[in-house]
Amino acid sequence: MRFQQWVLDTCFRPYDQDWLNYQQEMALRHTSLKKNKTDNAQSAPTIHLRHIVAFGAVMTDSEIIKPFLAKGHNANDVDRMYRAWSKSLWLQIALWTEPYTNAGEAPNEW
Repeated sequence: MRFQQWVLDTCFRPYDQDWLNYQQEMALRHTSLKKNKTDNAQSAPTIHLRHIVAFGAVMTDSEIIKPFLAKGHNANDVDRMYRAWSKSLWLQIALWTEPYTNAGEAPNEW
């Protein structure tokens, strides 16, 4: 459910101050500062930065994403959607890395 909501938010949510605030919250929820605390989830205590970066590599792999985007769309539209998806994902990952790299904010969770 969380993953599905993230995909929908990536595709449809306006990129405004509320979106930036949401990205900051998502970043914190990946670290031990807020992981599993907001919704009392039973999951790993943290998501390490290396896993977030690897997630980006997988989620922008054209062989994985383009077939999903191709359903009902022509090749030109698929290319445009793929580029938009990739840019959005890497922007989000850049924002999510902030708590890991901002000294004093989060423990070393490489």
